[in-house]
Amino acid sequence: MDFPFQACLVPAENFSAPRVGELLKYQHSMAYSLLDLKRFEAEMQKFAEEKILARYLSGPEQVYLQKLTLEKRKREWLGGRFAAKHAAAGVLGQPGNNGPYPGLSIMPDENGRPFLAAATKKEALPDISISHSGDLAAAMAVSRGLCGIDIQKITDRVVKVRNRFCSPNEEHIIQSFFKTFPADQSSALTKLWAAKEALRKVAAIDALPGFLELELTGITTASPHTAAPPYQFTFLWKHMDMHGSQLDEKCCVAVSHFADYALALTARDDTVA
Repeated sequence: MDFPFQACLVPAENFSAPRVGELLKYQHSMAYSLLDLKRFEAEMQKFAEEKILARYLSGPEQVYLQKLTLEKRKREWLGGRFAAKHAAAGVLGQPGNNGPYPGLSIMPDENGRPFLAAATKKEALPDISISHSGDLAAAMAVSRGLCGIDIQKITDRVVKVRNRFCSPNEEHIIQSFFKTFPADQSSALTKLWAAKEALRKVAAIDALPGFLELELTGITTASPHTAAPPYQFTFLWKHMDMHGSQLDEKCCVAVSHFADYALALTARDDTVA
């Protein structure tokens, strides 16, 4: 019996990959998976672990897994890999349990960013991004360019550290859009945090931009008369190119929330104005 991915996935009817593509104006193939880590762990216990790992992990990944000693870290790492391979298989046109899972390795590059590698590379592989928080793991894959995904459990911590990632002007934009602010600051601020984290993952430079270098310029929603999700967060990123000239890049992030979590996705094809 194959591993039941569908039993572990969190449904996202109002935040489907096509809807995300529309918000980002991304015209290429895209997929993402949102995995419930508690369900994932429960399903894993129904199988012989060595058979499941051999079915879904490459040799190098199995070796790396053996180095992890903390059960929480092991669960997050496995959940992220399963989610990323599931998303990548969707982009490659091989969804479900027939995907090329053991032939794909998810390895870190020199900056620690995960990428797909294949034992026998016959085609261009999707770019991937992985995130986890609390009891959820999230992963995204795109056929062209770079992608970034971030999931954050909503807590009051963001309120205490708001000055590290939210400027006064950005707080004004958030307060104007989310009418429950400031009574419910945590939810709105976590959405901003997740959006900036997703953008940092597609920066494609050695030195990641600081949170305050990514300036929120506006928020819109797919529901014209309400402030209901999903949202489009628009940013301006001012930085220097390799020749020392200043670049002003318009960046868009698709943002939503699920229960106590904020989820943000972006793709590099949309980030260059």
